[in-house]
Amino acid sequence: MATDDALPKDPVIEAYKRDVDVSLLVENLRRTPQERLERMVAMLRLTDELRRGMNAAR
Repeated sequence: MATDDALPKDPVIEAYKRDVDVSLLVENLRRTPQERLERMVAMLRLTDELRRGMNAAR
């Protein structure tokens, strides 16, 4: 199995990796699948509410 150092670096992937907040990924992985699902549903509800508000303001 190749180590990370042996693999060629893709400049596009490297550019994206600079903008990834690993602490948020780790924090999310500490949650149970149920907790992650509940947070996702809450975010979808918020998104829907914001969208309705924007449409009503037009």
